[in-house]
Amino acid sequence: MRRRPVWGVPLVVIAILAVAILLVVGFTGLLANPVKGVNPDGTTTLSGSFEPYQCTATSCDGYVQAGARSVFVVFPSDCAQPRRGASITVTARAAPDLGKGSYRATACA
Repeated sequence: MRRRPVWGVPLVVIAILAVAILLVVGFTGLLANPVKGVNPDGTTTLSGSFEPYQCTATSCDGYVQAGARSVFVVFPSDCAQPRRGASITVTARAAPDLGKGSYRATACA
């Protein structure tokens, strides 16, 4: 009968732990949500990384993304454009006239 190597069992345990950790991290990323909560005044707190869609000298529109989900945000005309990929938190109101998952920021990021 052949014996298993001494390092075999610890290697299997480490591999199982690594797979479990990757599953937790992966699901957390997929299930993340940029909408952090609705405030008592009816505004919504959005938090995530910013990806510009259309920015001009007078306005900036873009997406706030967390994990696999994103929402569209229109900033006030006097706001400076956030950097691409910047982590931002902004307070906004739902803007159903722009479509589902769209918001108008109440202040700059």
